[in-house]
Amino acid sequence: MVDLLGRAGQLEKAWEFIQKMPVAPGINVYGAMLGACKIHKNVDLGEMAADKLFDLEPEEGGYHVLLANIYAIASMWDKVAKVRNLMEKKGIQKTPGYSSVDFKNEVHTFFSGNTSHPQSDKIYAYLEELIDKIKEAGYVPDTSSIHDVEDDVHEQLLNTHSEKLAISFGLINTRPGTTIHIRKNLRVCGDCHNATKYISLVTEREIIVRDMHRFHHFKNGVCSCGDYW
Repeated sequence: MVDLLGRAGQLEKAWEFIQKMPVAPGINVYGAMLGACKIHKNVDLGEMAADKLFDLEPEEGGYHVLLANIYAIASMWDKVAKVRNLMEKKGIQKTPGYSSVDFKNEVHTFFSGNTSHPQSDKIYAYLEELIDKIKEAGYVPDTSSIHDVEDDVHEQLLNTHSEKLAISFGLINTRPGTTIHIRKNLRVCGDCHNATKYISLVTEREIIVRDMHRFHHFKNGVCSCGDYW
């Protein structure tokens, strides 16, 4: 219910629902609230949800980063610095995201921006061409979650996300029509989710991504989650 109300923009109702719960709200509840506050750029309720999360899970870096992103979107750079200093002081780090794909009985794992894979040059060259194709089909990069870098670096960072690298590897090494299966240890980011829809459209491939929440089945430019994840 909190996720449903929050994503619909009914943040006050979502927070009221939390306050009236007959049991103590858990991490998932406040996490859904914090995520909704990022989507709808609500700093005040985001801070309140984050405070609860920090009490429940003080060592979880993801929630600290999410709050910092909310501040950054609102150009509250002093508070961004405060969160980052708090993380540094407590030794808190965000769990690094990675994506993996099975191919010929081997697991190939990709991290954002990583170039250690034997096919890295081929993967990045193919991905560059693929990004151009999906842009022609209507894809627009979402740089809202990237801060503290110059504008011309935004897209470069997005284009090296682990999901895109893993999908490119799968497309290069399988026959046309083969379904691509990807596993992601974290939640798929909004930009990669949107990009994968367009990739499934222009390549005429089915792409299945299993992230930390659910399966996403991309086909013909549409995801099975209905863009609700």
